[in-house]
Amino acid sequence: MNSSSPRGSPPAFAGHYDVVIVAATPGGIACALRVAREGRRALLVEPSAHVGGMWSSGVQVFDTRYAGHRCPVLAEFVARLEEHYRRAFGDGSPEHAMARFGDATRHGERPRFEPHVAEKTCREMLADCPGVRLVSGFRPESVGKEGNTIREVVFQPAGGAGDRWRVTAEIFVDASYEADLAALAGAAFRVGREGRDEFGEPHAGTHFTTIEPIGDIGHALARRLNLHFFNRTSRRVFPGSTGRGDGAVQAYTVRLVLTDRPANRSVVPRPAAYLRQRYLGLLDRSPEAHTRGYPLSSHLLHGPLEDFRLAANIPNGKMDWLGANLVGGNHDYPGASLARRRELYRDHAAHALGLLYFLQHDPAVPAPVRDHARAWGLARDEYPDNGHIPPAMYVREARRLAGRHVFSERDASRHPRHGRTPIHPDAVAFAEWPMDSHDCRPVRQPGSGNDGEFILAEATLPSQVPYRAMVTDAVDNLLVPVCLSATHVGWGTLRLEPVFVHTGEAAGVAAAVCLRDGVLPGTLSGGRLQSELLRRHIAVTYFADVDLGRDEAWTRDAQFLGARGFFSGYEADPNRPVSPALGAAWQGILSRALAGDDDPNEAARRVAAALDPARACPPEDPVRHDDPGAVLLRRRGWHDRLPATTREACHLLGDALREAEAAGISA
Repeated sequence: MNSSSPRGSPPAFAGHYDVVIVAATPGGIACALRVAREGRRALLVEPSAHVGGMWSSGVQVFDTRYAGHRCPVLAEFVARLEEHYRRAFGDGSPEHAMARFGDATRHGERPRFEPHVAEKTCREMLADCPGVRLVSGFRPESVGKEGNTIREVVFQPAGGAGDRWRVTAEIFVDASYEADLAALAGAAFRVGREGRDEFGEPHAGTHFTTIEPIGDIGHALARRLNLHFFNRTSRRVFPGSTGRGDGAVQAYTVRLVLTDRPANRSVVPRPAAYLRQRYLGLLDRSPEAHTRGYPLSSHLLHGPLEDFRLAANIPNGKMDWLGANLVGGNHDYPGASLARRRELYRDHAAHALGLLYFLQHDPAVPAPVRDHARAWGLARDEYPDNGHIPPAMYVREARRLAGRHVFSERDASRHPRHGRTPIHPDAVAFAEWPMDSHDCRPVRQPGSGNDGEFILAEATLPSQVPYRAMVTDAVDNLLVPVCLSATHVGWGTLRLEPVFVHTGEAAGVAAAVCLRDGVLPGTLSGGRLQSELLRRHIAVTYFADVDLGRDEAWTRDAQFLGARGFFSGYEADPNRPVSPALGAAWQGILSRALAGDDDPNEAARRVAAALDPARACPPEDPVRHDDPGAVLLRRRGWHDRLPATTREACHLLGDALREAEAAGISA
């Protein structure tokens, strides 16, 4: 049964479930829906009265450069949003156009939507899935374990007072932004910034840079990768960029939803905790300004204030205001008590309101800017139960799981041996957003942004997210698809809701497969899971020239092989003739994999060498008649003649490799 629970009747929620998911974030919702669609009972427990995470609390845009298919739940959400605006405002209306992907050559033309519409859509998707029970207003208090297995979780009212209740389950999923359940269960975490040397990350630790237009390089990269254009990047490195690690996390904000339409506009009040000195960096352009530690977003500290503008960027004349970061005001949040987190939320909300109030009323602000800012106020039809202020703070980074694989800057950068990012045989999702970080500390160098702010749009390439990044050795029946295992820099490409929906739905499949086969998430093979994901149209490998949403064997074969090094770049080129060098390389990779030598990045290097027209024959991988791979392929007709095209070869290679893996021939 699907319900938002009344408080005061905890026994109604207690009991045993197949899977318990904590937090109705987009990733948690995707996980719960997938579990239920696999025929299993899912309990989804959300601490607040809202569902949808940041999609219903101020992040009203798809932070993705990829307009194609990732996974069914995300595709359904996008389709429902678009249909809502089409029905409400008409086909091709401005509101309908905003809810769709637009011109790929123009920055920012990605689906945009109102928070109340996002929450309504999430609730409808849950209501249409009877296998999910939604319980609101509770948070995990304690965990009962037996060895490395969670046996029960005790939930308490999110307000603190009231009866506790407990549940048991076979599998637990932490889909929250803070990973409180995983922490209670004893999982290890990373918090803050690694030093530059820990993972060999050029942008780790203390780092001062600027964010500037990317220019033609960005357009060329977007065209080559079939992604939407992203208009900014970081290049310069300033003195003082020591790369030293610390406990700083990127800035949070309460991301206000504003409007300039008088009928829907609520006046911004002067916050009770108004601190004018926080906002003086808007006015200070003196040579010493960089020494004064203003806790404001870097972009507010440079350039003439006269250029400040607010503009509608979501339907119905509204905007989600990104600019109210409270830099440095959140470093204790990840491990803080509930009371302290509430205090931090109030401080961040007051900061956001105070910033807008300052712009509207402070006599030191130029009169044209004040007049412009006063035209804007809180949208009356959003968050009516919370004074028209988002009920959740944008927690961009808190705990990050210390899992079996730590996703680092290297995982989203070109591998030195081939043209892709590092390849993972247990890939369950992909990411493509530029690695980025908002300001970490209110410290600057002359001309730089705040410490820790960067966007690596030139260096970031589409990456594979391994299953190992959502599991931990400390807990065998726990999946963590949101607070994934990553460094601070690597987290910058993972920390977007479209990725969380992708990893969340993958976690739901993992849970269902474990229940079906009688194994635990900690012992599930990532390669085995991968085949299950592909059968459900959940993409695991990015290609620029493959429609990942097509229900055909070719798309599954290409992705399956792409996670094992059979492609050295982002083009699958299905109709390319198979040269003798490439055919030999592929057969050799298959034979090596069957022998347990299955380094996918070395495999991709061999493919790159075979495709290099400057390299001389003979092939790097001569094929012997009795090679295990050759034997498997001969059974499928690959003997006297090569397959005609990449598409045909992938079918034979994928079929052979899947047969071998299913039989346990490959390591």
